[in-house]
Order: sequence, then C-alpha cells, then structure tokens
Amino acid sequence: MTVVLSLGVIHFFLLFLAYGIAKKRGRDISKGEFIFCLMIPLFGAACALAMACSKDPDPKLLDDMIKKQDPIRKYYTAVSHEAASTAPMEEALLINDPPVRREMMMKLLRDDPGNNIELLMIARFNDDPETAHYATASLTEYQRRTEIALQQSQALLAKQPDNTEERLRYIKQLETYIDTGLLEGHLLRRQQLLMEKELEKIPEPDISLEIGCLKVKNLLALNKTTDALETAQLMIRKFPGEEAPWLELMRVMISSGDKKGLAELKKQIETAEIFWSFKGRETADYFLKGIQ
Repeated sequence: MTVVLSLGVIHFFLLFLAYGIAKKRGRDISKGEFIFCLMIPLFGAACALAMACSKDPDPKLLDDMIKKQDPIRKYYTAVSHEAASTAPMEEALLINDPPVRREMMMKLLRDDPGNNIELLMIARFNDDPETAHYATASLTEYQRRTEIALQQSQALLAKQPDNTEERLRYIKQLETYIDTGLLEGHLLRRQQLLMEKELEKIPEPDISLEIGCLKVKNLLALNKTTDALETAQLMIRKFPGEEAPWLELMRVMISSGDKKGLAELKKQIETAEIFWSFKGRETADYFLKGIQ
C-alpha cells in the first residue's frame, strides 16, 4: 500500500511539475492531454514533462511549410482546370470517343512531331478517319522538314568538306531519321548508303566509340557483314575495355550465323577486362547462351 501511495505522490508531483513548466514556457497543455496524462501512472507524467520541455519549433521551418508548395503534391495535383480533362496520348488513342482522340491529336500537332513518331505511326491506322489523317499529315510534315534539314547540311558540307564537327552533326541527323522507322525499301537504303559515305570521310583519330559502333550497325544493315566484322574488331582493339564494340561484334556474328566465331569470342570475353554494365552483361549472356 505504501508503494502505491508513493508512486501516486511521485506521479502527481511530476504531473504538476510539468504543468508548471508548461505555464512558464508559454506552452498550452489542453484539458484532454492533461486528463490522458493523469489517467496513466508515471508514464502519463513523463509524457507531460516531454511535452512541456520539448524544444520550440523553428519559426522559419513552419513558415516554409505553410507558404511553400508541397514538393510531392505539386506533381500529382491538377495545376489548372484543364488538367482534369487531359489524358496521355497513348491512352487517348484507345478511348472510344473520336472527338477526344482528335483533340489530343491536335495538341500533338502543336508539339514537335519528332518527339512522338511512334505514337503518330500507330495513330495512322486508327479507325477514326480524322485521327488517321492528322497523324499522316504530321508524319509527312516531319519528313519534309527532316529532308530540308538534311539538304541544308549537305550544302554546308559541300562548302566545308573538312568540317568534321558539321559532318558529325549531319550523321546524327541521318541516324535519327533512319531510326524513326518511317523509311522503307530503296529510300531506307539510300539514307544508309549516305551514312556509310559520310562515316568513311571521318578521320581515324576523330572516330569515337559511338561513331565506330554506328558504323558497324550501318554496315550490318547494308548486309556488308565482312566489313562490319572488321570494323567491330578494330573498335575492340581501339576500345578494349568498353562493352559496346564487343556487343556489336556479337550481333554481327549472330547475323552471319558464325557459331565458331561466337565460341572463340566467348573465350576472349572470359579473359578480357571489360567494364560491363548490368544491361550489357545481360545482353551478352543472352547472345552467348548455349555457345560451347
């Protein structure tokens, strides 16, 4: 009994001590909080002391929290009345509502078509005639602008044949145009031949890893397997620690069905010091799977 009374006295003493400290520091302990602390022996008094003795919050931090926009909410809440009625283009094409698809297509037309080539190519075959028309018109306009830009670069190179920087810019334009998938048949081959011609004009010291791999890729697309193989091996000698030329060489050997070459390449890779990325290592393992 004495122990219980002693604990009770300590409890009330700590509780009123906390109340006094809170009053002195200008802290407001509500009636509900006080009753909660009163009902729990010792632990409640400790909670009251913790609330009374805790540090004051930083006014600047509170001001920032009130005035500044939540960095998470600002990316997920509607910033205007239009946001609620918008949808990603990929989803808009699946909506069975032609007016919505047409509206989304018109928004897409106002943007750069070059950033939405894949979507526009899908939209060409949409069952809504107007959506398909807008997509086809956009692709045609993109091709027209690209062809004009390529002709301008060609004219500039004709005046400055030794300008390697401009030649690399032209090659990048060709690569982007070819990779869109818009070109087929002789039109595609024409651009690939132009690419080969321009790549050959780049001085050996200026051939970077990216340009070398592009050269291999283009030669393989032109079915010049032997040249692609030699170029890939040259790039490996020039950049032995990079994964890209090794992967390009694998693609060439797989394209030509050279299982013996792949087996020898696998042995070389096991002893070579190559800086593999996770994706590169995964691709190499896939290419060499089952090769003894």
